[in-house]
Amino acid sequence: MKVVFLYVWTIVSYILVTLIFLISAPIGLFLTLISPSLFFFFTFYLARLIAFCLGVRTIINGNFPKEDDTYIYISNHSSYLDPVFTTYLIKKKHKYLAKAEILSWPIFGYVIKKYLIPVKREEKKSRSNSMDLMKETLFNGYSIVLYPEGGWKDDHQKHPYDIKPNSTLNQFRNGAFRLSIETNKKIVPISLSNIKKIHSSDSMMFSPGKVVLNIHDPIDPEGLTSSNEDVMSLNKKCYSIIYNDLIKYDYRKKRI
Repeated sequence: MKVVFLYVWTIVSYILVTLIFLISAPIGLFLTLISPSLFFFFTFYLARLIAFCLGVRTIINGNFPKEDDTYIYISNHSSYLDPVFTTYLIKKKHKYLAKAEILSWPIFGYVIKKYLIPVKREEKKSRSNSMDLMKETLFNGYSIVLYPEGGWKDDHQKHPYDIKPNSTLNQFRNGAFRLSIETNKKIVPISLSNIKKIHSSDSMMFSPGKVVLNIHDPIDPEGLTSSNEDVMSLNKKCYSIIYNDLIKYDYRKKRI
């Protein structure tokens, strides 16, 4: 019976999300042309509508910085819903660092291209260009949202976090932390917990439930240099904050 319910819920969820997208896409496109502030106001509440339609209830802990500045927001990434929940939290102007192929998606890619910094991670030149664009974006009054997880190359590799590689949180790439140091912009870690029980990137199924969104205190790169040691030190600090928060929920046997 539970399996039947989940299949029905998934079908209904896809239908609802598709309808929301078809209705909201022209509105979003219009708002990108007239006012970035209105666009982000719209997407902020659109994300909340999507979460409601998917049967997701949220628990939000912490607050965003009150200072009128730009920030680098980083988060774990295990589901296609993750951007919905980071958008759910961030009301101010921001741009996402994302895979370049997203721009080729019909309609969606065209609507969001103004607020997306594309990158082909396998190409060094593309990574360099995206770093330059992110710096320019930060100084033009937009925050950056990115998901720094890379992957564990080998289960027996020597890694920097003093933990055994596992599925809770992959190793972080250094780009976000180098960006923070070189621009002197604070990093705000965000933990997205329990989302894998709602929807994971290796499944097409949706399930109703609760997610926990934790906004951690900003981390100031003041005093750090762009040396590999300092970059890795900032990487470790951010990783530990998110990892230690995730294991409170990801290892729970019951739903929260």
